[in-house]
Amino acid sequence: AQFGAQFKLFSQAITNALALARDPESCDEQLSRLLVQLEELESQFGDHEEFLGDILTKREELLETFETHRQALLDERRAQGLQDAAVRIIDSLTRRTARLAEPEQLNAFFAADPLVIKLRELVDRLRGLHDNVKADDVEARLKNARDQAVRGLRDKQELFEEGGNVIRLGPRHRF
Repeated sequence: AQFGAQFKLFSQAITNALALARDPESCDEQLSRLLVQLEELESQFGDHEEFLGDILTKREELLETFETHRQALLDERRAQGLQDAAVRIIDSLTRRTARLAEPEQLNAFFAADPLVIKLRELVDRLRGLHDNVKADDVEARLKNARDQAVRGLRDKQELFEEGGNVIRLGPRHRF
């Protein structure tokens, strides 16, 4: 009965430790703490053959569960880093596209610029990490940056003349 109670408490401690492990480092700390508790259980009840099997099974389950959780946390951290890098690249696109004067230049920029290609690679890597939400977000931001650049270029062409020195309002008014 004592083994059953302590074993049940240990199972609850596993659940609690998984909830507390919010990053890979704390995941390792929680696993170490639980392994010490499991060693204590083994030292108390290891003499009984029927309890030893349960303890060994629980150790394997514990290691597998925490390794899976740790890997998920690492993947999440990696995906967040990729998304942050993509956002920084997208933020720089606005400044780089502002100097383009022709629609053909703009189209060529979004087709062949190394940073735009890098963005597409980052989206593929996010999809490889099975984080489609972040990948879709980056794609939407890239499309929005392109749309903004096209709109800004069109506005510049419609409002300004002579290299931006003259503002044109309607067919007759020039300032």
